[in-house]
Amino acid sequence: MFDIPKAIEAISNVFKSALDFAETAKERQSETEIIKEKKRLKKAVNIAEKIFRIFFKYFDKLTKKDREKVEELIDEFEEND
Repeated sequence: MFDIPKAIEAISNVFKSALDFAETAKERQSETEIIKEKKRLKKAVNIAEKIFRIFFKYFDKLTKKDREKVEELIDEFEEND
């Protein structure tokens, strides 16, 4: 004979499994996006450091005010790199 409570429990378990799967997939997607973003940021920092090397060839031609501002920004950059 058909057991209704067991059928309801089985259906409930299917929905719970589907929700668990969806949540796990979402977490993994978020982790993947974070990893991709970190790689992009690292690449951007590497490019910025190359720009700095070229820029410093001409650093002495800046006004004193600009040199001081650049030095402050570089210190801030290094604190966050």
